[in-house]
Amino acid sequence: SLSAVLVAFYYFITRNYNFFKKHGIVHVPPTPLFGNMGSFVRRQITMADLISKAYQLDPRAKYVGFYEFLTPIIVLCDLDLIKTITIKNAENFPDHRPLVNKKVDPMLGGMLFMLNGDQWRDHRNMLSPTFTSSKIKTMFKLMSECASRFAEHLSNLPEEQRETEMKSLLTKYTNDVIASCVYNVSVDSIKEPKNVFYVYGTISTSMVTFKKSLMFLVHRNAPWLAELLQLKFVDSHIAKFFYDQVAETVETRQQTGTRRSDILQLFMDNNKKREPGNEMTVQEMVNHAFTFFFGGFDSVSSQTCIVAHLLAENPDVQERVQQEIDETLENNNGELTYDAMHDMKYLDAVISETLRLYPITSFIDRMCVKDFELPPARPGDKPFTVKAGINIWIPVAGIHQDPKYYENPLKFDPDRFYENNRTIVNSGAYMPFGLGPRMCIGNRFALTEMKVLLCHVLAKCSIKLAPRTITPLQFEKGVFNTTGKNGFWLAIEPRKSSYCFSTV
Repeated sequence: SLSAVLVAFYYFITRNYNFFKKHGIVHVPPTPLFGNMGSFVRRQITMADLISKAYQLDPRAKYVGFYEFLTPIIVLCDLDLIKTITIKNAENFPDHRPLVNKKVDPMLGGMLFMLNGDQWRDHRNMLSPTFTSSKIKTMFKLMSECASRFAEHLSNLPEEQRETEMKSLLTKYTNDVIASCVYNVSVDSIKEPKNVFYVYGTISTSMVTFKKSLMFLVHRNAPWLAELLQLKFVDSHIAKFFYDQVAETVETRQQTGTRRSDILQLFMDNNKKREPGNEMTVQEMVNHAFTFFFGGFDSVSSQTCIVAHLLAENPDVQERVQQEIDETLENNNGELTYDAMHDMKYLDAVISETLRLYPITSFIDRMCVKDFELPPARPGDKPFTVKAGINIWIPVAGIHQDPKYYENPLKFDPDRFYENNRTIVNSGAYMPFGLGPRMCIGNRFALTEMKVLLCHVLAKCSIKLAPRTITPLQFEKGVFNTTGKNGFWLAIEPRKSSYCFSTV
């Protein structure tokens, strides 16, 4: 009986492992149960490097095979094919593979990124007016207030505290921006690090621990087990807190007519333009508002940490950014405006190059919902039909660091974007926020949030390498969120002369 159970189990965990061999597709040889994820689970590699290895498996192949545990994945390697699937034939690949079991985490499962089919399309249309440049501009002052307070704190740090772990600091900034711009709550997480927004945001959004990464893998690959074990990312009392914040604010504004330049107000305004019965419900507002916490709390702070690290490693680049900031302030009577900030071409180039070298997400995924024929992977191979239900991955990090598309790709060189920004962005080889209809809807918000902070901080401070800085930059292995190995330790040094500017 035991032998029969073991044989049945072995058959179950290896039943799909001849999928690519059967279709003649070059692939990474799988190991039982783990597929190609073993080195990641053993914390020997980052997700970006794991997928990049698959991308580099055969330079001739337009696509290769990869096993996410028991699930066969098609990894696309050809830019024309990537455009075909994400843009030209997006109707065949409109969805993401489910990341969480909605029965276990209904608020997380109700975020825009998690929705599929017509439900996603309806909500995307409802949310799109919220994220235009003009709408982001209305929230600029709220972001600036948070950034100004943060920069003031850094510029006044005592000398013995100037070497600091930037991630723990920058999550406080992203928390304050989200609380202010989304939930109409003013918090100062530097002075009050135990405020409920920061505490709950940290608990709910971080996947930098091995335990959280394993939970994510269980939700994605064994949703039945996540339901059985009730593996929640967002605990019930935390979900209730965020629901109450939105429900009470909406009710108060409806009763009093109070208005504010934040996300909830934009949700309410958009509802007035929709047909009766087709408005966004309070629960849907709650879910989409929480998108900012889950999507921006950790990722924006991590990406800003990487920018800060690269500026510390490249003081000539940092000096050039500071010169651009100083000139902008001087030409605007000491005021940092939204339009003036977005005219800073070198600052934009620095952020774009950071997103190229270390993208927020290591891969983009699409789920096939209607059979689609791919051309032969290699010369002499046969075409392959992607059946409905098969998952496609696009290896962003691998493409961004491919010498076919970028000269000296591992070098941090903002000038490549400063001189050829439009050419690179339109090349199809640059996709930090995704491609096609499912491109990240909050990319303008995230970029503005980063730029505002960097303008304020670099106007007052310089960022230096510190004794505990690990250089060149290294990342924690076996976790999904991008985080520096042993943290992002840097030193903050007040500038001898800096602008004391206002924001409008």
